[in-house]
Amino acid sequence: MKKAALITGASSGIGAATAIEYSKNGYFVYLMGRNKERLQEVALQCRGGASIVSCDITDLPALNKRLDEVLSAKIHRVEVIVNNAGIYDVHSTEKGSDEIWTREFEVNLLGPVRIVRAFFPYFKQHGGGSIVNISSTLGLRPQGPTSAYAAMKAAMVNWTQSLAYEGGEFKIRANCICPGIVDTPIHSFHNLDPEKKTEALEKMKTLQPLGRIGTPEDVARAAYFFGSELSSWTTGAVVPVDGGINLT
Repeated sequence: MKKAALITGASSGIGAATAIEYSKNGYFVYLMGRNKERLQEVALQCRGGASIVSCDITDLPALNKRLDEVLSAKIHRVEVIVNNAGIYDVHSTEKGSDEIWTREFEVNLLGPVRIVRAFFPYFKQHGGGSIVNISSTLGLRPQGPTSAYAAMKAAMVNWTQSLAYEGGEFKIRANCICPGIVDTPIHSFHNLDPEKKTEALEKMKTLQPLGRIGTPEDVARAAYFFGSELSSWTTGAVVPVDGGINLT
């Protein structure tokens, strides 16, 4: 039975790069996301094989249906979940509505919880598994008007460590990556015209001790390390992959 990984938010950015990284290393990948066309484009780059799991993780009936399909597959054994899907709202606590907080909670925390909850019995039955949660450096140290996003990412850090405790006896590992500023569609600068984007990147690169913002591939390589057997004796880790911005 071929090993497989389920990647959420796989249609672009870190999720797409992570799916391609796992595929390069021999994994069949399940690509979960809302944009079916973009998922198909990513699938074409996954030489180890891929299956599209088109789904909004806030739609519980649809999510459960798609997860059941993955869990019942007989040719692949899912060994890794990468919870990458997320949204990013810039609002202060004062100006953040209930709708914003609820949406941040449903996408950035409750969705991953639901996925892991569905897979826990499966991992126990198959002798273990690996969970990689993509949080943020804002979950370690909030900055600016990002209270809802930062709160959910901080909760994800704590939840990851709870998972490590709960899953240890069943050989279920859980680790957390906290990216800094990465050039992905979640940031407004990503889609600026080339000249303005270059200007924005020049300003932002001075924020990182390593002198540049991150690429999706920077995070994808870390996500592969923590999901694969390369980190078989690591669980409960919370690791910034951020060019050093968390030190400034």
